[in-house]
Amino acid sequence: MPKHISVRRLLSYWRLYLFVLPAALTVGIFSYFPAASAVYHAFFRWNGSYVKEFIGLYNFYQLLGWSPFLWLVMVIWVVLLMAILVERPIWLARFAPAGLAFTIVLLGLFFLFAKGKSGFFDGNAEPVWGWYGRVFGSTIIGLFLHRLIRKWWSQWVQGFLILYGFLWFFYQSMMLTGDKTLWTGFGVIFVLVLANLVKMVPSIVTAVFIHRLKDDRWQYIYRVLFVVPMIVPAMVGLLVWKSFYDPTQGILNRVLIGTGFIDVLVFVDGVLDWGVFRAGISPSWLGDAELVIPSLIFWGFPWVGTVGVLIYLTGLASIDESVYEAAELDNASTLQKFFYIELPLILTQVRINLVLMIIGTLQTYGQILILLGDSGGPRGVALVPGLYMFRSAFVELYAGKACAIGIIVFFFILLLTEINNRFVRVEK
Repeated sequence: MPKHISVRRLLSYWRLYLFVLPAALTVGIFSYFPAASAVYHAFFRWNGSYVKEFIGLYNFYQLLGWSPFLWLVMVIWVVLLMAILVERPIWLARFAPAGLAFTIVLLGLFFLFAKGKSGFFDGNAEPVWGWYGRVFGSTIIGLFLHRLIRKWWSQWVQGFLILYGFLWFFYQSMMLTGDKTLWTGFGVIFVLVLANLVKMVPSIVTAVFIHRLKDDRWQYIYRVLFVVPMIVPAMVGLLVWKSFYDPTQGILNRVLIGTGFIDVLVFVDGVLDWGVFRAGISPSWLGDAELVIPSLIFWGFPWVGTVGVLIYLTGLASIDESVYEAAELDNASTLQKFFYIELPLILTQVRINLVLMIIGTLQTYGQILILLGDSGGPRGVALVPGLYMFRSAFVELYAGKACAIGIIVFFFILLLTEINNRFVRVEK
């Protein structure tokens, strides 16, 4: 097939384009047009009606704050960070580590001399130096590993440490200058992403268990059992879990009290001084600010996702039987087969689920809305960006601000997807 096709030749196939036209119009009307409308209205003081006032970047100013120096540092940091992680372009990657170290030192000098002059610290520099220490330490360790060891696994280590330093810097900068409600919600999202990474393990183990069944009939039965729950609406499952968390009639508290495990929690609480579990008082899982996040993490236990299991089974089914026969000849154990054969050969499926998980977690709000209401639970502890966007649009009637939040979430998803495509690579 030729690399270059003339415009005249493309136009000669106009009849074929008619078959694509209905799908293109549907996607354009119901996907791209609302997205373009959100971008447009993000620059307006708009309540969802026809009444609107152009305010430029004011919505973003409210959410992100404004510190020219910090934004300049963040831009430089992102460029140098990506150059280090992907080693492109080569000319920039050569001096990127030294440039990043210089940026860290420059940031420290700014913190040293800016107190009481820029209004950035509000008279309290102690927390600033605390998170600056984390930024400086993680970055220096990452750069040291970058220079010391250059194997592929070391790139993961140093990349993680440098990325951790940047994310901490960005998060704390936004907490100091921007909308604290929004960025506290992003902190909750970060915790949920880490929890969902752990939740991927049971689905992988379950898929491997089903794949190793010798009887094809049992494999078919288990596949059907994992498909059937997909028929049940997700809202029904959420309402069931909400009843589980009921402090008086919920199954969770009944199990804890019936098994006596609640006494263990009370004892551990007394030792660690949590102030959450008390003798003779049933825990209010969705009514206590300290228990809301653990409740969201525990939701869906034992965390075997039907879609994830089916995706992993597809990858496992593509493994050639000769690979298992070679492993049997080498007397490979069950764990060795898992870590050296099955897991490496389904990394493509793991990567797909990882991307879907991160995007889904960043966009989440329906689950929290049903479980906790539009306030995000007591003290708004679970007011994630998606729910904050919903509340801004339909409760506070500030749709322009909601559109700005959506754009910020979009850029986070775009950035994480690009990092995944560039850095998280699967060897064929």
